[in-house]
Amino acid sequence: MNMTPRMEHWLLLFVILMFLIPCGLIILVSEEAGYYQVSTDPAASVTRMTGYSVLSVNDTPWNVPGAVGGKTYTLEDPNGQTVMIATQAFDSAESRDAAIRTHNANVVGRGKQVGSLFVHGQYVVYVTPANHAILPAIKASADAMKS
Repeated sequence: MNMTPRMEHWLLLFVILMFLIPCGLIILVSEEAGYYQVSTDPAASVTRMTGYSVLSVNDTPWNVPGAVGGKTYTLEDPNGQTVMIATQAFDSAESRDAAIRTHNANVVGRGKQVGSLFVHGQYVVYVTPANHAILPAIKASADAMKS
């Protein structure tokens, strides 16, 4: 197919717009998680949920700048599957966000574990396995503490 130079320019413009429009929408629609102080660990109330057995709770400081302490909860769901919830509080939004960027920079299997990560106030919450049924309950508990 022999294209004219004018057609090539339109095609190039179309390809560029197909890339820029979704990127622009993502930037405009996404919002940064705010940094605010919450009084309790967002996973603490969820560990007492009906049907989940608490196997262990350990104080676990992460070895990253700005981490001020957290806990690792090992739970067993009603189906017998083990769920690990790790929480960590940070002293500033910058240190919290730097820890998240470091986590996201790792490739799965090479320093990055498979799990779901989310932010609540000064806390980073990490749930393994990813997308476990307990994740919406933790988020709902965190949202309830926020309001």
